[in-house]
Amino acid sequence: MIASEGDQAVKAELFTLARRIREEFEEVPGLRITVGEAARFWGLDETTCEQVLERLLADGFLARGVDERYGPA
Repeated sequence: MIASEGDQAVKAELFTLARRIREEFEEVPGLRITVGEAARFWGLDETTCEQVLERLLADGFLARGVDERYGPA
C-alpha cells in the first residue's frame, strides 16, 4: 500500500514534534509530565501529544510511571 501525501505529512509532523519534545527532555533531565500537562506545555492537543509521547516510549527514550507521568527512561 502506498501512503498518501497527507499520511506522509502527518508522519513528518509527528517526527518533528518527537524531536522537539525529545530535546526538551534532554534539556530538563528531571522533567516528568502527564499527557495533559505536556499538551498545555507544548501547545498541542492531547491526542497528538499522547501519540508523540507514546512514540518516544516505544523508542525506549521515555518511561511512564504508575502515576501516568512520562520521564526519561
